[in-house]
Amino acid sequence: MGSKKQNPFLRNLMSILLVVIILSVAYICFTIVYDLRIRFNNRTVLNNIEEANQECAAKFNQFIAEIEKETSWKVEIISGLRSKEAQIQLKRDNPRNAAVNKSRHVLGRAVDLILYKREGFRIIQLRKGSSKSSWLASRVPEIAKRYGLLWGGTYKNYHDPVHFEVN
Repeated sequence: MGSKKQNPFLRNLMSILLVVIILSVAYICFTIVYDLRIRFNNRTVLNNIEEANQECAAKFNQFIAEIEKETSWKVEIISGLRSKEAQIQLKRDNPRNAAVNKSRHVLGRAVDLILYKREGFRIIQLRKGSSKSSWLASRVPEIAKRYGLLWGGTYKNYHDPVHFEVN
């Protein structure tokens, strides 16, 4: 009994198709895990702020929801409530950072956030080093203004576009 030989073209095509399916599933899983990790982190930061200032936590929560509803950007909170010690260390690390008695983070009245979105397989981010014009184009500063938030991109002597605070 002879075995049937498979067509090499079909065998290669099936192998390529299998690789594409595996990579697609891996990318989808990565995307889901990435977004869930950020959502969990954001929730943790907002809960910490809420312990210090419920009104500000509610405002930041609404602000973030509005950003994600009105724009193509997603939000990752990179800093929220800080201890006095952490703020003192940040000031030591960079003298341009706010002193402990001036920082809204110590009072639970400020968040630092980055924006991200996917374009194909790339993740595009707006970070502290991103230009003011890129942040303005995102429409996030405009949304912040609606919530009565001060945007760090308006500081005259310090570029801090990731910073949003309740006055």
